[in-house]
Amino acid sequence: MANNIFQERTYKKGAIIWMENSKAMPYFFILKSGLLKQYMMFEQHHEARSLKAGDTFGLTACLTGHGYLNRLIAVEPSTVVMIPKENLISFLSQKQDIFFKIVTDYSQRLRKINAKLFALCSQSVYTENPDYFLETAEFYYKNKQYEQCLYALETFLKYSKDQARIIRITQQIEALKAKFNVSIQEPEKEGHHAVYRAGQIIFLEQEKSDLFYFIDRGKVKISHIDKESEFVVAMLGKGEFFGEMAILNQEERNATAVAFEESSLLVLTKETFMTHLGGKILQNVFTSLAKRIWYSYRRSINLSYENPVTRLYDCLDFIIESNEGRRRDMVCSFDFSLQDLRVMTNTLNVEDAKIKEFINDTNIHVNYGTVSVNNIDKLRDVCKLHVNREHKEA
Repeated sequence: MANNIFQERTYKKGAIIWMENSKAMPYFFILKSGLLKQYMMFEQHHEARSLKAGDTFGLTACLTGHGYLNRLIAVEPSTVVMIPKENLISFLSQKQDIFFKIVTDYSQRLRKINAKLFALCSQSVYTENPDYFLETAEFYYKNKQYEQCLYALETFLKYSKDQARIIRITQQIEALKAKFNVSIQEPEKEGHHAVYRAGQIIFLEQEKSDLFYFIDRGKVKISHIDKESEFVVAMLGKGEFFGEMAILNQEERNATAVAFEESSLLVLTKETFMTHLGGKILQNVFTSLAKRIWYSYRRSINLSYENPVTRLYDCLDFIIESNEGRRRDMVCSFDFSLQDLRVMTNTLNVEDAKIKEFINDTNIHVNYGTVSVNNIDKLRDVCKLHVNREHKEA
């Protein structure tokens, strides 16, 4: 059966719907009946997820155009609804129940992926608030970001019920204000828009809020922070969104959001979300979510490689694939340092001798604050060689 908006397809038991790295189909899928299983392949293990009637899949590949990162198999005879990419927004605009189910499902997936990434890259133990805000304040103080430190301390006061600690932290706040002449600056507001200065905190992980943000202008850094380090989850730009869990009645933030540069944000609640976002912006919302999931999945695959050299090459490869960086013909330049790259690949504490092949690669040029690839094809050939070696050794 087919109509102008969607079509249906039936798969026999055992049918492989797609394999990892196979070309993306321009469809979004809803399982009408049957049972499917998704397998996410890592170097040392795989993760399986069952899909039942009513579940959705394929959004990430449909909207980003990237190849599939998982393997999908029909466990029993199954019928799927296939919605072409060009019809997706008009379909969802008429099906708000499906819209919120998709946002819920994919946001929770993103949350789980990012939690795994944070666990891989951080030695810290998750701390329930309000103590988390004190650890965050300690991080900001060590990095001489005193306004952000003040924000974290004042946020602690909002949630703490320990009167003795409230008195002590209040004294610390007054001392901080006096010593560094800092105060909390509210963003400039106009209607449903708010303008944040570079470095200004939008919200902290574990804060409670019912607000959702859409970036009209600027860049926003999404990260996890502990008293020792910061793990950057994503750098979001114009047309992207964050804080989506707020519209799903899950009020506690699962990451920290800071304006990376001056940024104008459309600030919405669950009640105003659907009425203020037109079709084009809804398309951007889903595309942004799909890109973030793809990027986080790719990072989790990257961090599953045992060889740090493989991780370094593969990281540059998937960043190029995600259309980041400044590309001219076969040359691509990135606005991050070698140290930043090593942080992203969890190789910062690896001895230079163990990654000398990468450091001495003449195809890669490292300058102050930048990394450049002279020939993308050569990079991908070397990357493929290392990834294949890992597959053989696994």
